[in-house]
Amino acid sequence: MTVAEVPGDESGVTCLWCRRPIEATRRDAVTCSRRCRHAVFRLRRRRATVAISGEPMRVAYADPPYPGKAWMYRAEPTYGGEVDHPALIARLVAEFPHGWALSTSARALRWLLPLCPPEVRVCPWVKPHAPAKATFGLHNCWEALLVVGGRQLPPGRADFLSALPARREGTLPGRKPIAFCAWLFGCLGLQPGDELVDLFPGTGIVSRAWGALSLGAGETGRLSTGDASPEYSRDASPLERRREALVSP
Repeated sequence: MTVAEVPGDESGVTCLWCRRPIEATRRDAVTCSRRCRHAVFRLRRRRATVAISGEPMRVAYADPPYPGKAWMYRAEPTYGGEVDHPALIARLVAEFPHGWALSTSARALRWLLPLCPPEVRVCPWVKPHAPAKATFGLHNCWEALLVVGGRQLPPGRADFLSALPARREGTLPGRKPIAFCAWLFGCLGLQPGDELVDLFPGTGIVSRAWGALSLGAGETGRLSTGDASPEYSRDASPLERRREALVSP
């Protein structure tokens, strides 16, 4: 489900972050709860302020079940077994010349990197938590983000992220925290007006994060999930101007 498809009430006033309807007694609000308001503010602090340069980009992000781990999602309605990663990478290369990013495990790099273009960057997401005491030997505490293309913007940014796994946004294994979303946008050099195609939406956190930034900047935000390519935009109503003030630097 995309941001544009989230149901609202008759007034059409929905939360800037989770897109749920806002209660009738809080029509002047831009978020439905303190948790959503804090999420937007955390994202705002990480947003780049450089104006978009050149034509808007159309990029993709893929966060499929990692190779050999599809069984962890067998209870999901969209479960389809192991993902054909060679076909997925071939699609990313063919359909998204502006750039794309793919999340995967550290163990899968040996298999996936030969399938990627030579300019691919391996960007580690390090999870700074201690291994469980019941484990033995080396314990994996990082995942890989494969990045190809995108827009290079000043100032320079680190090619790694140190952030704990998501503790909210549902129970889906492998869901990403807000810090990861902001880092992903920075790795690709995304700016309001670009289109982000989220091929494996999962909890929808990445799409919601990009939608909040795009709408909050007063631009025509564009995001897609799967094969769909919906577009959403709104008039600059008084409520929308308050939203813009909330997330603008």
